[in-house]
Amino acid sequence: ASTKKYPKNQLIYYEGDELSQIYLIKEGYIKAYTILDSGDTRTIFLLGPGDIFPTVFSATMDWHNYKVKYFYQSLTDVVALSLSHEAFKTQVESSPENMGTYMAYMSASNEAIMKQLEVMKNKKAINKVIMLLPYLISKFGERIRPDAYRLKIKLSHQEIADLSGVTRETTTTLVKQLEKRGTLEQLKGRLIIHTKPRPRKKK
Repeated sequence: ASTKKYPKNQLIYYEGDELSQIYLIKEGYIKAYTILDSGDTRTIFLLGPGDIFPTVFSATMDWHNYKVKYFYQSLTDVVALSLSHEAFKTQVESSPENMGTYMAYMSASNEAIMKQLEVMKNKKAINKVIMLLPYLISKFGERIRPDAYRLKIKLSHQEIADLSGVTRETTTTLVKQLEKRGTLEQLKGRLIIHTKPRPRKKK
């Protein structure tokens, strides 16, 4: 495997590219997104250290002429290990343990994507954002108090909107509402999520 470094906001894979390399993220974060018929982008999921990309939806591992499903772009500076898909396949198939680990990872990835789709199906915009919070904690949260988690990266309102399936303008309004409820807090551009909302301090 070779080590690759990518600066923030670099497109690493384009949707429709032929699969050539498989990456294991060592440092940093990646977003996978698609472009809708309307021309708007829709973030499908986020990836961090320990994750593999691109996510390849083929249980048979028959990757000849496989087309990548999403765009993959760095959210931060990224360091990743890179293997050709042939070498990766050989490594996975080299032992039952490796195959089991890979299949378990793919199953968990598919489950995460399905949960994201469920978030987007919710009819109430506020519920879409609230349902997104546990996912953000699981991917980026660092515990700073018993019931509070600070995200390790800065997420824009547009990125939160893409993940929850609402407009950026609506997201901005909802974030302010959740701040008033004590569910969210912003500190130096990073979100803090309170799992047990507390009243805001009076100024």
